[in-house]
Amino acid sequence: MLYDQRWFHVEIPSAAGGGDAPSRRRAQRPLTLEWRDQGEATLYVDGVPYYGFDPAHRYVALPAGTREVWIEGYCCQSGIWCPGATGLSPEGSLFGGAFVQYRDDLIWDCVQELGVLFDLMMALRSQLSPRPASFLNSAGFQAKVHDASPVYRRLLRLLNCACTAYERAGPVALREALVAARAELKNDRPVLSGIITGHAHIDLVWIWPERMGEAKAVHTFATVNRLMSQYPEFRFAYSQPASYRAVERRAPKLAALVKQQIARGTWEATGGMDVESDTLLPCGEALARSLMLGQADFARLRGAAARQGTASAKKDSAASAGDRSRLVWLPDVFGYSVCLPQLMRLTGIDCFFTTKLTWCGVNRFPYSSFVWRGNDGSEVVSHVTQNVGYTNQTQIPEIEANARGHSQSHLHREFLHPTGYGDGGGGPTEEHIERVRRLSGLCDLPELRWDHPENFFARLSKLRDQLPVHQGECYLEYHRGVYTTHGDFKAAFRGTERALQVREAVAAAIGEVPDLVAPWRRLIMTQFHDFIPGSSIAEVYAEGKAELSQIINEQLEAARARLAASAATSATASRPSSKTVSKKTASTKPGASTQHWFNPLALPWRGWLEGRWYELPPLASVPVTEGVPARVASDQQATASVAKQGVATLRSDRVQVWLTRDGRLAELVIDGREIAFSAPAAVPVLYPDNPANYDAWDIDRDTLDMGEAVSGAATITVEAAGDSPEQAAIFVRQKLGEASEITLRYEVRLGEPFLRLSAEVDWHETHKLLRLHFPTEYRGRYARFAAPYGSVLRGQQPGEPITEAQWEVPGSRWAAVSLDSEREGLALVTEAKYGFSARDGELAVSLLRAASITAAEGSPFMHAAPPHLSRYQPPSPFSDQGHHTISLALTSYSADLPQEQHPAALADMLFTLPVAYRGAPVSAGLRGVHDAPTLVPAWAMPVAKDAWVLRLHEVGGARGTARLDLAEGFVACPTSIEGEPEGPPLKKGRLDYAPYKILSVRISRA
Repeated sequence: MLYDQRWFHVEIPSAAGGGDAPSRRRAQRPLTLEWRDQGEATLYVDGVPYYGFDPAHRYVALPAGTREVWIEGYCCQSGIWCPGATGLSPEGSLFGGAFVQYRDDLIWDCVQELGVLFDLMMALRSQLSPRPASFLNSAGFQAKVHDASPVYRRLLRLLNCACTAYERAGPVALREALVAARAELKNDRPVLSGIITGHAHIDLVWIWPERMGEAKAVHTFATVNRLMSQYPEFRFAYSQPASYRAVERRAPKLAALVKQQIARGTWEATGGMDVESDTLLPCGEALARSLMLGQADFARLRGAAARQGTASAKKDSAASAGDRSRLVWLPDVFGYSVCLPQLMRLTGIDCFFTTKLTWCGVNRFPYSSFVWRGNDGSEVVSHVTQNVGYTNQTQIPEIEANARGHSQSHLHREFLHPTGYGDGGGGPTEEHIERVRRLSGLCDLPELRWDHPENFFARLSKLRDQLPVHQGECYLEYHRGVYTTHGDFKAAFRGTERALQVREAVAAAIGEVPDLVAPWRRLIMTQFHDFIPGSSIAEVYAEGKAELSQIINEQLEAARARLAASAATSATASRPSSKTVSKKTASTKPGASTQHWFNPLALPWRGWLEGRWYELPPLASVPVTEGVPARVASDQQATASVAKQGVATLRSDRVQVWLTRDGRLAELVIDGREIAFSAPAAVPVLYPDNPANYDAWDIDRDTLDMGEAVSGAATITVEAAGDSPEQAAIFVRQKLGEASEITLRYEVRLGEPFLRLSAEVDWHETHKLLRLHFPTEYRGRYARFAAPYGSVLRGQQPGEPITEAQWEVPGSRWAAVSLDSEREGLALVTEAKYGFSARDGELAVSLLRAASITAAEGSPFMHAAPPHLSRYQPPSPFSDQGHHTISLALTSYSADLPQEQHPAALADMLFTLPVAYRGAPVSAGLRGVHDAPTLVPAWAMPVAKDAWVLRLHEVGGARGTARLDLAEGFVACPTSIEGEPEGPPLKKGRLDYAPYKILSVRISRA
């Protein structure tokens, strides 16, 4: 079955020496083991992983005297880009036998020399023939040579002479002729230099579960270590600490060898993040933690290696001993957030690499080497390989394509060329390294040389003042469906972020620093760019969702337990009191057994809990008795009604709603201001969703031309107020598609300046997309979308190519359309939905997709993971089947909204409820952040006993000075993102902020 593992014990026959001289010479050469297996395997010699077998790595020379080996085989063939990767048989992974043989190094050299010159001939021939370069016909049409270049003519002659030499004198003469031919064609002064770095992009999950991704790390690291013993010039870099830890756990002796290679300077551990993370879907703090934990592990890896290292190793590396990574390496991520440069700089990183932007489907990304500037002004030196990806094979066409795509070659003659089979293919091969030796400077090709990425960027950084600047996000014009696919898993992911937020908030309030590295690492694992986007196999999500649910339960239970166990002598003495306490509800001083509500947000929380109105200070608790009953808090009542004509209305003290007969939102008034809808809103629209290429990844442009509004008969019902006069709701139920149903719930509550909207969807569609539309008159040039930290403006007026390509865009749980002044508009807030669009005032959010699950029956990549071989059989081959509860809110938008009404604040406040516990009151010492409506407190990170870091982010592009209101006995000072003080205490709590800046402030007892 898929991913099953088996051990093979292989006895190696003794070398057949014989009596004659040729036999004795043959016996002195190492034996080569060939392993014929459809699947992947790792060869162990003396208990240590020695080499990885896969479609691109079939044979290896054994150490002298080897008499037995063990081979760990897996039923998995995932090097899908490798020649010979045909997939598994219907029965599983077929074993074809193990063979030992001697390699004839003379013939090997001839094959390598002839292969390079033949490829050069084919590349030159392609300039003459309209047929594909790989087509060498033996009869019929032939490429005409009368227009051939002199180089092509000369090459044909040299190859002909080499063949003649072979026929006359054998392989020795052939090799001499080929070497001489290559020397004649070598250009000693090539214009460009291709920096070759060994690469093995390992998908931690994708067409395989995590346990297989860990096996791939062992498999690949063993191969790379073996190649380094054969080729002293070979250089390799790997980017994910999660894989290094897996190898340390599964194969500690191999991990020790890897650290030795790092110390020698042949292997570079760099990449910045703990995993090659998606940068659009995680919240800002989750992205920050991936960088912080990743950098800690890189410092450990590089520091440990440096302690074993030599002066020559240090000379070969751009990084000094123990330095953290200088580079974020994300070759295969589906877009790059506008806040990423700032987070990189905050964690000590100043360089960025990707290949993915060359996949943009409409507009070519304009640069290869450039300075990427975030919207806050943070800058990182960046390089994008153009026209090629990250699984390069040192083939002439790809080298030429990369060179041609190097738009800044007039400034910097080097381009980076990652080489090796990626995704799951095992990395570089001997042939790759041999080809680099022979292709460098051949004819008009660039010079090719091995080096590390950080060395490349060190040289590029010297030219940063001459490089072009790209400001803003790096939007990928492709794979737009990943913001929505597997929405149930995205909801679990967001729930885990919230649970860790609550756990750390409790720790900040009670004055402790729990060890949460393990749950953070598990959450960050799911940030991997084929995990949270929804592009992996069904088994990945079944396992991942179960684990996230467990983390949520554990962290929330731990938070409640720690609150209950906290003593009144912890950081609680200066507990701010609720402003809502009245004579009727005031109680005596709370004791250790009093029931409390704890607010886990660094924002004030206002709302209803069990029929009482509370205003909870940030990161503090109040006794439940301080809540004000609805009939005391207000003399008004939320109401809902349906008139005989079918028109429904909802009313509270701050919100009025009118619905049409078919349940559409006709009018919405918030605090006396009517939202300017251009047509009935909250319209569910169903689209046929059949992407041309990748079901789980893509939403194609033509999909959005074929949507049909849900138009079936609507059943409208009213939720009776009963004992809850503070809230009222209307339900609108409709049939959806062929076999589904949607119920929209509109709800208002007293005191709340927004309309709550939820969608209960019983989803059983196939190849469909469900979106909710809100057409408005807010046709400003730009719409604003949340980023993980901060926000980003994108065009919403049709016409410009960049805007036209953004028919579906990411938003970190909120988006807003407005007039150009940003003084009037509509904001849409979601609990865990990330795919939006804004066109000519119409704001839409994608709710659900029914895409083919990766490798499911009839879907892409099923040949690599045949469904019938899987032990896990999903309930459906389509994503997100079943029941969903989707929570949203609508509110008015303005750049000068009060902080607590900003959609960035609502995205936390609406869906992160206070924690109930019985115990002593607690407080972290923060009463509020004032005079800064667009500076939103986002997180509380405990760093020491009675000290924690307040993370804030500016979300509206404004500048000013905020005032931190602290409880008596607390002080605040600027700090690094990790929590190290970086300046004197703030005077009177004054904190300067600038557009889109992420700020960290350490709050502690004086």
